[in-house]
Amino acid sequence: MKDRERDILRGTILELLTKGCIHYTSLDKKVCATCHPFATTNTFKSQLHYLLINGFIIRLARGIYQITPKGKKYLDILEF
Repeated sequence: MKDRERDILRGTILELLTKGCIHYTSLDKKVCATCHPFATTNTFKSQLHYLLINGFIIRLARGIYQITPKGKKYLDILEF
């Protein structure tokens, strides 16, 4: 996956989470519906995992995710 594609997926995930907590399934469907050909369930899953382990998002409950203050700063850097 190219760096720009990776950044677009991460930015899309974080942007959706700025609107509030979202369930994994809804997040997956919205990200994959962005019309980017590289946005697949597998690429979504890997980028969500990256954001989670690096503290940009947190898991509130089973399948429910929320952006962190660190994630908001990262989103600003990604220029979304």
